[in-house]
Amino acid sequence: MMYKTLDVIALSEEIERDSQSGKLTMQLLAEGQTLYGKSPDYPEFLERITPDGRRTLGQWRDGEFVTEASLL
Repeated sequence: MMYKTLDVIALSEEIERDSQSGKLTMQLLAEGQTLYGKSPDYPEFLERITPDGRRTLGQWRDGEFVTEASLL
């Protein structure tokens, strides 16, 4: 059995670069993923970005994302 060595430091640095540049976000959205994260402009809300580019603010309630506002 052959194992490939994984350089965890190099991988984390690559992820950090791709994250900072926006490349990771674009790749995940292109793959059809919906992204959730802290809103930089509205810290009391989470921001959801859907693959079609829509951005909404909301919160998790009972295991579901509840939209409070739509961003343009």
